[in-house]
Amino acid sequence: MRLRETSSADLDVFLSWVPSEADMVLWSGRTFRWPLDRGQLETYLQHDQRRYWTGLDPSSGDPVGHASLLVDVDAHMMRLGCILLDPDARGRGLGRELIGTAVRTGFEVTGLPVMKLGVYAHNVSARRVYESLGFQETGRVRSTEVGGQPWHALEMQRRRPS
Repeated sequence: MRLRETSSADLDVFLSWVPSEADMVLWSGRTFRWPLDRGQLETYLQHDQRRYWTGLDPSSGDPVGHASLLVDVDAHMMRLGCILLDPDARGRGLGRELIGTAVRTGFEVTGLPVMKLGVYAHNVSARRVYESLGFQETGRVRSTEVGGQPWHALEMQRRRPS
């Protein structure tokens, strides 16, 4: 999968992939408030320590995913986040390809030794993908409430490949 820098032209596509508050929180934690709108996404793209990528379908070249990377040189780590996949692209391995490419690119463009991420405990398929890419749970857990139910976010990390 090829990644390109996310542009404001991608934002309406991303909005179409997030039809509910639960989908929004699963994608981004509590980064945004519901209902999600273009203005919030435009503000999101302004963080100068974050890199934003749009994943392109290898067959069609159309956008099928999004990922961001927070680069914190002072803390000697980076944080992969806001992984979003077009619901119509699911089940074809493109999510794994998007994440794998974002992880490789993150380590290529920084000299940082550790990449971290958060994932909700009930998102078993995402957890399996992260584990297959070398991420391990750190034991840290945060919780948020979605639709009256507690969602527990697990912290995961992996070290730079040797």
